[in-house]
Amino acid sequence: MMFRRDRLTPLHRLAAGACLLGLSCGEPFGSGDEPAQGAADPGGMPLHHMTAAEYNTTVAHLLGTRLRPADGFPASGAKGFDANAGALASLSPALVQGYYGAARRLAEEALADEAQRAEILVCDPEDSADAGCPRDIIERFGLRAFRRPLEAEEVARYVAQYEHALTDLEMSPVEAVELVVRTLLTSPSFLLRAELGPDSRRAPGALGGYEIASRLSYLLWSSLPDEALFDAAGRDALATEGELAAQVDRMLADPKSAAFYRNFFGQWLGIRALPSHNVDASLFPVFRGDMKGGMIAQADVYLSGFTTGGRRWSELLTAPHPESPELAPLYAGDPEGARRGFLTLPAFLTLSSHDDRTSPTSRAKTILVQLFCVDIAPPADMVIPELGAAGGDEIPAENVRKKLEKHRESPDCAVCHNALDPIGLSLEHFDAIGAYRTTYPNGDEVDASGTYGGVEFQDLTGLLPELRKDARLGTCPPRQLFAYALRRSPAGEDTAVIQEIAARWGGGTIGDLVKQVVTSDTFRLRRAKRGAP
Repeated sequence: MMFRRDRLTPLHRLAAGACLLGLSCGEPFGSGDEPAQGAADPGGMPLHHMTAAEYNTTVAHLLGTRLRPADGFPASGAKGFDANAGALASLSPALVQGYYGAARRLAEEALADEAQRAEILVCDPEDSADAGCPRDIIERFGLRAFRRPLEAEEVARYVAQYEHALTDLEMSPVEAVELVVRTLLTSPSFLLRAELGPDSRRAPGALGGYEIASRLSYLLWSSLPDEALFDAAGRDALATEGELAAQVDRMLADPKSAAFYRNFFGQWLGIRALPSHNVDASLFPVFRGDMKGGMIAQADVYLSGFTTGGRRWSELLTAPHPESPELAPLYAGDPEGARRGFLTLPAFLTLSSHDDRTSPTSRAKTILVQLFCVDIAPPADMVIPELGAAGGDEIPAENVRKKLEKHRESPDCAVCHNALDPIGLSLEHFDAIGAYRTTYPNGDEVDASGTYGGVEFQDLTGLLPELRKDARLGTCPPRQLFAYALRRSPAGEDTAVIQEIAARWGGGTIGDLVKQVVTSDTFRLRRAKRGAP
């Protein structure tokens, strides 16, 4: 099987190969005179390296290691999702150094640990009667490391390296294997996500089996394909919508799909930021023990219900909460019917608050930007005063509603706050860690009433029906998943594709949405169809 290296532009090869050899670094793969693959091609995926999370998960599944080398790699600084290829299109010297250091540690551990060693040594290289053993080890490990079969010239090169280690470097057979493993782990074919061909034999123009297998595995598992995917790829059995949909069902049912919740939902809805969120324990003494862990676990279970549990996304704002012993103190004061849906999860309420008080503005902005995909950006030259400065000392800090009323006296501030405050203030019955309250710390009664879209409401329960009517609740998830799956921000030409996906999905489960995305032409074809030539 021949892989199309000619699809990799000379600039790509220079940036990838030279940088990894330590000759030059920092240039984006696709900068300069030639546009990056995918820049004008809605079906293409630009050449890029793995995210830190993907690197850690990949080496864990490849080697069985518990090391997390990428935790020490420099951050990519992606806008939106970490996997946005635009932020992964260059290799800094620090990142390259991190790759080499990680490869040395990983290879050394893998051949020293009995369980890991057994995964790599599919035969005994010290058995002189089995002359083909080194080649078998290289081909087997290379397939999984490169996410495709090695070409004949690659196999010959790595076998020659193994033999050189034995004869010239006087290494033992196991030490020689370790050297080859280390080399494979620093190869561009391991570190970079590149789609170089060939096309599917059964569906000309579609991505080849190994390429689509990697797209699926890094979408749903943030890792390399498993044996079933490799087998399907080798048989070119990932070319039809039915085959892809069946793989989605299988993969979401696998425990490895926890990476999908953690990375897709965690980044889109912000849940992964909870471990670093601070809470003033002197003001909220009930916030103790593993309450953060309980919030994250509850949110994961809640969101998994919309992916593998059969719950429709249209119920996101009204579905009941999973029980959580760690969070029982927060639910203890709930009136009947006061808490339901994503917006009253302690994880959401805590993350959208400050460490010492609620932030209606932050809560409303999170709802509109994250759940409805509304672009909220004040003019670049606007100076936004602090909430305390706007209200001065005349209004107690504990009553956020009164502070916001003072804030809106500024015409510049009123433009955004008139849209945000009704939504955010509807959640004021829930404090900065998500516990229900009827009064502020100073004794003022909580007023969660407002008007949204011309409809008056008394609290969140009255606002929820209006939010559920908003069509953007059903059109935002397809846009978010499209960006996550294709590893780039949607371009203007993607709008029609996303609209078609949203229409076919109809607000069903996230699992159904995944199927709509992966069976779309943009995801599975080498180049998306754009009508008649």
